[in-house]
Amino acid sequence: MTQPEINTHSQDETTMTEDQGPTFESKLSPSATAILRVVKTFEEGGQLQVFQTDAEFELLHTMVTSYRGSLHSLLTRRLEEVVNLGGVSIISQRDVMSLIVNLWEDNISRLSRTELPFLETAIKNPGAPLNTLAKSAGLSYAQTRRAQKRLSESGVLRTVGMLNTHKLGLERVIIIFESPSLVLSGPYVQKTLMIDGYSPLVLVVATIPHQKRSELLDTIRSFRGSTGGASVWALSDGRPFFSGRYFNPNNGWNLDLLHFRLMLRKGGDPLLLADVATPSPHMPNRFTYADVKIIDALVGEYNSTGNEIVNTTGLSASTAFRKRSQLIKNRVVLPRARVNIPRLSDRVVCLLSPECSGDIITAWNHLPITYQSRIQNIEDPSEKKVLLVSALPAGSGRDLIEVLDDETSKIHDYSAHVVAAGTGQSTKVANMYDRQNDSWKWDVSKYFDALTYSVVRSEASPSNIPLDLA
Repeated sequence: MTQPEINTHSQDETTMTEDQGPTFESKLSPSATAILRVVKTFEEGGQLQVFQTDAEFELLHTMVTSYRGSLHSLLTRRLEEVVNLGGVSIISQRDVMSLIVNLWEDNISRLSRTELPFLETAIKNPGAPLNTLAKSAGLSYAQTRRAQKRLSESGVLRTVGMLNTHKLGLERVIIIFESPSLVLSGPYVQKTLMIDGYSPLVLVVATIPHQKRSELLDTIRSFRGSTGGASVWALSDGRPFFSGRYFNPNNGWNLDLLHFRLMLRKGGDPLLLADVATPSPHMPNRFTYADVKIIDALVGEYNSTGNEIVNTTGLSASTAFRKRSQLIKNRVVLPRARVNIPRLSDRVVCLLSPECSGDIITAWNHLPITYQSRIQNIEDPSEKKVLLVSALPAGSGRDLIEVLDDETSKIHDYSAHVVAAGTGQSTKVANMYDRQNDSWKWDVSKYFDALTYSVVRSEASPSNIPLDLA
């Protein structure tokens, strides 16, 4: 996070010596002292005039107001503990902000007894009204509202929009590059997963017009001379799952690897995988300028109200309310829950054949957050696999794979990898759709590019790894 610079000038500030009050205060820089004042003021519901960008100011405000308990008290106690260890000369604003982020991420990752069942239900029923979620989760309406408010305000839970690709003539594909020197890039590419190692893998998710599938295949074939392998798979929407099995109110999130091992031994029946659904061949039925603006607004925030859409798009109120209702009713955009629990920062991706998937999914369902989908090789439709991506406690991904390797037969067709970095973006429908011709824009030379592996890897972030690939 970019650190906000706060300019404060107080005539009554004096430098404290180590025998005057808490020892940490004498070590704070003036801007670090100002940060503590801001935190305390926000906790008390007050306002403070500061000089910084709105985004930075709002982020600090969000962290303070969504924190359960007193962030200021814990912050000062932690600073004093550090100073008491000795040898500290100065604590900068950046040090204090880093500590705030760390304490906040730990706090919002610890879910309450009502937030756990609410989150599980909200993921299963994205976009459902609160009274429906309350009934499904076995909570009161008041409990559900409080859980929804805190998880939404902290960013743990968001309900975004997912394009109904099957209805729009679009197709979601995943391209798997093995030991590549070049990687596909461009506006149709939405997500990238980077798997490091002796033979690195790159998983690229793109949304393309179904009618252009053969042209995409030709493009990917041209990569095969510069990579160990490149395959294109149709990717189903799949769905996310949540489990609080490995959450302890006292210790937070920790995998119980013995339990996971025993669950693997239970096994299960092989999955019978249907073909990934083929998109409808028809085109979008002439979306208007207002349609595409509202679609993009709903993709960013599915629960955007008519008034919010008016503010973000500049459309008239009557148009925004009417078009929003039509697009949702016609299921052009579907609700999708996105979960981000900071302490679940490891990502593991697993590719399974149908024959061994039943043995693994039973155990996999106990992991905290999991995205499960089906993929089908476009060039060989008989080849189908289950794709799993999970969010795990930091540092536990390799331990999980070791257990998986130890308990899974060597004849099983599966692979599991820790994802090192990733990128994610949402392609704007306004940029994809040609209103004049009522079709999706397509020009391989214009909309796709071949970037070197090193460039793609350097642009990927370990803190921005997509979980839900739809």
